[in-house]
Amino acid sequence: MFTWGSKYLFGVCGAAWLGALVYGLVSGGDIVGVLSMGYKGGVGEHTGYAILMAAAFSALFLGVVGVITRDGDAEELASRVGVDHALAVRPPAGLSVAGPLAAFGIACLALGLSVSGLFLYLGLAVLAVVGLEWTVQAWSERATGDDEVNDIIRRRIIGPFEVPMLSALGVVVVAIGLSRVMLAVSKVEAVIVVSVVAVFIFASSVFIAKARAPRAVISALVTLGALMILGGGIVGAVAGEREFHEHEEEHGEEHGDDHSEDGEGE
Repeated sequence: MFTWGSKYLFGVCGAAWLGALVYGLVSGGDIVGVLSMGYKGGVGEHTGYAILMAAAFSALFLGVVGVITRDGDAEELASRVGVDHALAVRPPAGLSVAGPLAAFGIACLALGLSVSGLFLYLGLAVLAVVGLEWTVQAWSERATGDDEVNDIIRRRIIGPFEVPMLSALGVVVVAIGLSRVMLAVSKVEAVIVVSVVAVFIFASSVFIAKARAPRAVISALVTLGALMILGGGIVGAVAGEREFHEHEEEHGEEHGDDHSEDGEGE
């Protein structure tokens, strides 16, 4: 009854749900609250509980889809719809980063709803770019029977917009993530964080340019950088902004007091 993929997803669902219950209890919630998802009683720390529950329900939904579609098995689906044999399906011609980007956008949406509105807008922007990229790629891969011609068609349609969109998106991700971190830490720590990020970006760029790294290595470096920025942004947003002191105003008031005392002495 259950396919291999659905068993895995149901296991992830159970682990995430159990993790949400444990996290809710240890962070101050009560048993009724965590079981009813806040309908009766408290759930403890909302952000972690909401993320774990969202992961559980997402895995449950995908597991049910896997059971219904039999993990996409063509022969099984053909027998269910009553045809003699499965129709030939043209497989995707190349790798796509749309899936990981979509997961990143959904994670930003969840964070935006629970932590900071900036992540909400970032998630919407990421999903908009992913939708456009995925749509064009899916159409172009079936435009003709030649993979090279299909790739040329895709690059002619989305190529002029792809680099600017992805570059702007990368800049926004770095800016939002670093801004949350720098607002949460002290001045010295902010300088250290920015220096580490700058060294990582510079070293990665030099390595990619000099070593002619394969696409898998480039994807791994980009993914690692995105996770670092996202993780730092989450920690910074949860920690909140540090207190800022208006030194200039205090300095100006001190000078004003000195001038008033001089005037009184005269």
